[in-house]
Amino acid sequence: MLRMTGPIVIMFALVACSPSSSTPTTIPPPPSSTTEPATTTSQGEVDLDVCVQGDLAFSSEGLIAAVGEDVGDATQIARIRWDGAGTCERITIAFSNDNGAPATTLGPTAVSVLEFAGVVRVTLPDKTLATAVADTLFEGNLIERAYVVRNLSDGLTIDLRSSEGVSIEARAFTTTSPSTLVIDVIRGRDGSQSVGAAQSQAAVVVTPVPGPNLYPLTVEGYATPGLRSVHLTLGVQDNDALDLAVALDGYTDAWQGFRVDLPDGPSGHATLFVGTVDANGRPLDGASVSLDMP
Repeated sequence: MLRMTGPIVIMFALVACSPSSSTPTTIPPPPSSTTEPATTTSQGEVDLDVCVQGDLAFSSEGLIAAVGEDVGDATQIARIRWDGAGTCERITIAFSNDNGAPATTLGPTAVSVLEFAGVVRVTLPDKTLATAVADTLFEGNLIERAYVVRNLSDGLTIDLRSSEGVSIEARAFTTTSPSTLVIDVIRGRDGSQSVGAAQSQAAVVVTPVPGPNLYPLTVEGYATPGLRSVHLTLGVQDNDALDLAVALDGYTDAWQGFRVDLPDGPSGHATLFVGTVDANGRPLDGASVSLDMP
């Protein structure tokens, strides 16, 4: 086995944007409670088909919303709620302030759809640095899981992962007093299927996606809370040409973002593995991606 040594570039890539203040829409706000701050995930049903209300359009790729105020008091993710709503699924994210009370406003926030991965990604403002939720499973046909991810700069993002093979479109808006971010998701109308991010209990790989890829190869994703490192191998058949340990900070409140840039590697039909290994280097749990490399 050839082991690669030397410095490894590790970072977590976030969607670049310049969020601006949101404008009111005619969409009915989601149900919420102002009696106490919420710190759990929950699921329910919305009677009204909210996805036919208002004139806010759905989008399938790229930046779909730049919302929030220039200055907000939301400092913690308090709750992530899923609701079935007729033709769509609604995700409502509630926030609390430094005192633990419901926040009134959310700072500049970007919402994007990563079409190739079947992910709706929320990039939260710099002031929102704490979370009471690391991840949660949903019972939806469109969105199956939410991951709260902490990058190497301590910022927070939320990835809403679609069900396997399901193409999605989304729209987003905010409410104030209390502060919530509302994301409506519908099935993609072009009939296409998303490749989806490879996932396991130990790690999620957002890029690369299966199929043909090129060097330099970027491996981006996140690891489960509490891990101090993940193992990355890239090889053809049973020969691991690349074998790396990727250091993590061991955060316990959220998933931990990573990015590794591989300038070169094996050619042909290769398998990428990111996850945990035993004392002998054998894989225990992780995400695998099949690649065709030049």
